[in-house]
Amino acid sequence: MHMRSVFLACALIGAGGLSAHAGEADRFRLADWEVEAAIPRPPLDAVAPLGAQAFGLETFPQSPILAEAPNADDEAPEHIQAAPIPQPTEADFAAIPDDPPSVVENGKPDPSITAERVAQQLRILLARPGGDRALQQQFNPFYATRGYEPLFVRDGVMSERGQAALTRLGQAGDDGLDAQAFQVSLPEGARNAESVARLELALARAVALYASQASGGRTDAKRLSGYFDVSPPRIETAAALAAIARADRVAVALDAFNPPHAGFRQLRAKLIEMRGERREMTATDQTRRHALRERDLIANLERWRWLPRELGQTHIWVNSPEAYINVVRGSEVIHRTRAVVGRAETQTPVFSDSMSFIVFNPSWYVPLSIVRRSMVGPASRNGGGYFARRGIQVTQGGRQVDASTINWSSANVGRYSFRQPPGTANALGRMKFMFPNRHAIYLHDTPSRGDFGRTGRTLSNGCVRVQNPEELAEMLLNLGMPGETWTVPRIRGLYGPGERTVRFRQQIPIHLVYFTMTVDTSGSLVELPDVYGHNARVRAALTGTRG
Repeated sequence: MHMRSVFLACALIGAGGLSAHAGEADRFRLADWEVEAAIPRPPLDAVAPLGAQAFGLETFPQSPILAEAPNADDEAPEHIQAAPIPQPTEADFAAIPDDPPSVVENGKPDPSITAERVAQQLRILLARPGGDRALQQQFNPFYATRGYEPLFVRDGVMSERGQAALTRLGQAGDDGLDAQAFQVSLPEGARNAESVARLELALARAVALYASQASGGRTDAKRLSGYFDVSPPRIETAAALAAIARADRVAVALDAFNPPHAGFRQLRAKLIEMRGERREMTATDQTRRHALRERDLIANLERWRWLPRELGQTHIWVNSPEAYINVVRGSEVIHRTRAVVGRAETQTPVFSDSMSFIVFNPSWYVPLSIVRRSMVGPASRNGGGYFARRGIQVTQGGRQVDASTINWSSANVGRYSFRQPPGTANALGRMKFMFPNRHAIYLHDTPSRGDFGRTGRTLSNGCVRVQNPEELAEMLLNLGMPGETWTVPRIRGLYGPGERTVRFRQQIPIHLVYFTMTVDTSGSLVELPDVYGHNARVRAALTGTRG
């Protein structure tokens, strides 16, 4: 044991004193674990904590760091707040170097007007307290994220990106917009970084306005008519400028702010064609009539801007002036049938939704608006038997009442409910196609088959009657329930005295629209009557709208 301790001491101190016996020492070299095991280690619980006295101090001094900054881990997370982002002060703006005028001829690049100098001026214009608040709110979110780096100017003049934007904005008339609204005025006076920054913002404002108008921001549809229930996909300023900043081709990016739909593109091509024809006309009256047709076409282009950008790969399309129902897949109409739409006083509204189910053998719960408008008068003149003859049940408080005993000329119609049960005489026929909406509008069958032979088919109370409902149901059920096989005989098997609901597994987008000009498959312009006067309203609004 004594000899082992000697060798251990040599191992710990070093082999300097035993070099003469190195070979012999190697024979007795200890393994690393033996060295570790030989180091005395008292149990941890036997070691007293170190105090100030162990370091020759009476007490430990207070840490200035701990005294001023408590440990965030000791605080509840909800009390921890990020430090506020420092905002530029007047002193910061005052420290910006002077902005000397350019000594280079106007219109020529001046490398001394650097992007950094222009960025400084943009920061002043967009972030300085007391500046143009509307300008700052519109453009600061975009420019602040890029350190106020300019997008449309370089070396004191418009960059290639700016020139490309200006050229495409000059063609806005071809899009059915007013090109004068996007004119860019060059700053007056000496050219310096500030005037170049103002040129940058003038171009940015023109691009932002174009993006807004091209995507439906030119008119407020809901103010034009209560029947317009649309939410145009308006492109906001920051998104528009970001798209231009990312784009390799500025003209393509600007063009993409317009609707992507084939119907819009076809009408746009017709507008360019019509304007070319008008330039060759000499007769004033002929020119004026042609200009009015152009305005009508532009009003139709405007309504295309109100539609969702994605119509659905497969969707239902109901154009009230045309009074047809089309089922469209891609660019192909795969089913088409005649329709009856609302009268001028009870119009079919303009909106988009999704069809989700079909009700067979439906009951007709008569809206009070229809009762007041179309039924109370005849019931008052002809007696309460009017309702019984039409198979309409009248209930009050959940109990059926005898309508013939009620004086309908003075009755409070709102106290009653009116229901026509399923049957061949039911106003909804054998089925109704549902896309629940706040207008209570749907597509449905009808016992009034003769109306489909008319040229003008604006005859309903707002809902859309279907000429061939069984064929339409067959088409939509197969689309909405892929993997199943629906046929007309299978559909007829659902007919009976009680309601039967079949829900789609895949909803089908439906668009109730209003276009008085379309382009047919042969490329010809088709003009339809303005049955509700919507086109005239939009045309008048656009005539008075520029910026």
